[in-house]
Order: sequence, then C-alpha cells, then structure tokens
Amino acid sequence: MYQPNNFQNANNRYVESMVKTASPAKLVELLYLNSIERLNRAINMIKNKKIADAHNQIIRVEDIIMELNLSLDMEKGGEISKNLRALYNYMYRRLLEANLNKDITILEEIKTLLNTLLEAWREAMKQAGDVIKQQVNGPERKGLDIST
Repeated sequence: MYQPNNFQNANNRYVESMVKTASPAKLVELLYLNSIERLNRAINMIKNKKIADAHNQIIRVEDIIMELNLSLDMEKGGEISKNLRALYNYMYRRLLEANLNKDITILEEIKTLLNTLLEAWREAMKQAGDVIKQQVNGPERKGLDIST
C-alpha cells in the first residue's frame, strides 16, 4: 500500500545520511544550497499568501547563516573570515528585516549573495582539489627518450 510519507521519509533518511558522511567542505556547499532552496520556497509562499510557512522557511535560513558565521575560524581564516563574517552578519540582519516585512526583494538579494558564495566556494574547492592532486601525483614525469 502506497503512503505519501514513505517517499518523504526515505528522502529525509537519504539527506541525513549524506550530511553525516559529508566532508566539512561539502557541508558548506549543502548549507548554501539548502538556504537558496528555502529562500525560493519562502518567496513562493509569500506570493501565495502562506505567511506562516514563509516565516518558517526564512527562520531556517537565518539559522543556517548563523551556523555558517559561527563556524568561521577567525584565526586561520584571516581576511577572508573577516569578510565572510561581515557578509553573514549583513545577510542575517537583512533576513530579519525581510521576515518582518515579508519582503521578496530582500529575499532575492540574499539569494543572489548566496548563489555568488556558492559558486565561489565550488571554485575554491575545485582549485584546492587540483592542488592536492598535484601534490599527490608529483610533477609530470617524462619518459626516458632512448631514440637516437
């Protein structure tokens, strides 16, 4: 017998497993993605006059931004961490304002910022992966030329 919640329960277990096994770098990416998805939902909910549901989605994004902010390593991160802290604080304040006024324009602004951060994060992780590959594989070795 089909039960609608079976799919949702399976999906929740899959996401939970993915989060538990993800690297810290992957977790940041997942948090950015989840925030963007929740902002899209909140925007649609506001448009459809589902204000309480929109409120809950925005609160979750606020929580994610706060978690990202608190996870910054200010000693090791240097200027990048300082800049991210300022950006996360800005986004948090704007989310509070957006939630209070159910302001779609502000939510779109935050979504744009998160998309920019997501793309920058992905590029940084790609570059970090390339550096690791070079370190593991060492410099490219050329074969011995025995032709004369």
